Amino acid sequence: MTIDEIADQINIKSKSYKIGKLQNIRKEIKALSQMSTRQIFGQQGRSQDWAFHTGGRTELQFNIGKENEGVRYGFAFSLLPSQSLPNPDILYSKILKLNAIIADTPELFEKYKMWHHGKAGRSAISDVKSISEDIVQIGNFIFIGQIIPSGDPIDIDQILETFDDLLDIYIEVESGSNLPNVKVPRQVKSPVLQQVQSTAFVFKSTPRNLPQSTSYTSVEREINVEARHSYIQEKLISELTAIHGPHAVAAENYIGGKKIDVVLKINNDYIFYEVKTASSAKACIRQAVGQLLEYSYFTCTQNAVQIVVVGEHTIDSDTKKYLDFLQQQFGLPLEYKTVK
Repeated sequence: MTIDEIADQINIKSKSYKIGKLQNIRKEIKALSQMSTRQIFGQQGRSQDWAFHTGGRTELQFNIGKENEGVRYGFAFSLLPSQSLPNPDILYSKILKLNAIIADTPELFEKYKMWHHGKAGRSAISDVKSISEDIVQIGNFIFIGQIIPSGDPIDIDQILETFDDLLDIYIEVESGSNLPNVKVPRQVKSPVLQQVQSTAFVFKSTPRNLPQSTSYTSVEREINVEARHSYIQEKLISELTAIHGPHAVAAENYIGGKKIDVVLKINNDYIFYEVKTASSAKACIRQAVGQLLEYSYFTCTQNAVQIVVVGEHTIDSDTKKYLDFLQQQFGLPLEYKTVK
């Protein structure tokens, strides 16, 4: 089958799958006034060797195409400048979101592979991992998915089932506004520090392991999860220090051999902040709650009067209701804070 034939068959059979509603989903999450088509693959996003979903040029795109080994299917980022995408770096915030999902839930990608095409040709096929700076280059094509080997029959249902599996990831990456461009200092990896093994909490406002002056590259600032964590942490420290003064704020305060990202002291009470770089407020809360509960309650006392999850994303109404329920049902002094 040709790529055109595969795309047409996907369009026809997709009515029985979740992915068949892709254009309706795009209209809703992007607040589009109308849909140019209801089909997954229109005529404009096709060539002899590949096809991507209508509207996918500026998105995490559902993609099919030819490889030496057979026919690929999955999703991709195309960093090749074009009339509809003159500046591919607008995709960096979406690469960051996808990296956060890969780091948070790697099991979602266990059955998939990744590779990229660039000036030097195609990379080796590997297991899925965070998209690194060295492959985020103008002109590169980055793919995550599977391959139907040459000579095997093209199973359209298999492709559609995979698109269904990837749809929630697409929605999470594409939902919400893009994150802002930032300037982030690199966090230098220092020698192993002597960690306080006692489970007792001791407030120490002396700065510890704060980001140093060496800078991340411009691409790392946009796609690297560690860079975003350092940036959010710095912004949070600056905000709290401006209000409460430097002696009331502790960075990476040790407790039981682990480090609390930020601690605020108000009179004799403490507030613990845990920074997360997940792809949504809900995901940040999921990642942080276990740590915050351990920091505050593991000694069977209450070390903090409030525990706060910190992320870049604005909390949505459903997640806010969930947080309110946890507060009311269990009396948890749990909050979410957005740091832009």
